[in-house]
Amino acid sequence: MPKYVSGIFLDFDNVFSSLFKQSKEAAREFATDPARWLGAFQGMQGSENDETSHNFVIRRCYMNPVGRVGNSEPFSNFRQSFVRDGWEVIDTPPLTNQGKTSADTHIVMDVLDSVSHYPHVDEYVLMAADADYTPLVIRLRKHMKTTVVYAAMQTSMAYRAACDSIIDERSMLEILEQKDEETKTPVSTGVPSGQATPDKVADAVERYFAESEKGHRANVATLAHMLNKQFPGISDGWIEHPSLSQLLKKICKLRVENIDGRTLAWEE
Repeated sequence: MPKYVSGIFLDFDNVFSSLFKQSKEAAREFATDPARWLGAFQGMQGSENDETSHNFVIRRCYMNPVGRVGNSEPFSNFRQSFVRDGWEVIDTPPLTNQGKTSADTHIVMDVLDSVSHYPHVDEYVLMAADADYTPLVIRLRKHMKTTVVYAAMQTSMAYRAACDSIIDERSMLEILEQKDEETKTPVSTGVPSGQATPDKVADAVERYFAESEKGHRANVATLAHMLNKQFPGISDGWIEHPSLSQLLKKICKLRVENIDGRTLAWEE
């Protein structure tokens, strides 16, 4: 069983705000019971075939104490939930009239300090769906650290490609919306970030084209590489489709043709 010594760095404002857009109840569950979802993370699997174990020796939460989203409670009301679960909570109040905080800068500095001072930590989990952290993930990769990032619905492809695994927001919502009796057993041995579903695949391909130039024609082999990285094992059956080309046509509604010896796919 692969065992990781891990550090988790949570941009609370970023993740709570993203979850709040999807489900107010799930966002509150996330904020009031961190032990619940962190327990699922302790068995999460990325590209590993075997069950895994993650020991979170660093748990840091960066929170704007006066922040809130819409009609939510002030973020400061959730502070004690994290303190009670053994997290370090770092206040990151707004520094400008527009409400800009320094959470991202604090996270970058603390992660790089941890690489220097705690060499036994071999996995870094960045709970922030912000592509600004892409250079940090690349730097961690150069230090031979395993990286996991939180991926919201619209997280950029570059951020996803830079890391080793993702914690998919859909999977996070599944954990938060489960009933108490269901969470007594592991949730697919953790967060099923690599479990392909038609909706997840369609979202991934849609993001790829959204971040490409208008009219872009993608090599199907390139899309296969991207999907295999994000969903290990997807090529074993292509979600019950005879080929990737058929999957792209039926699920992603793309046009797929062989042109000059290359199989290309594009949006019509």
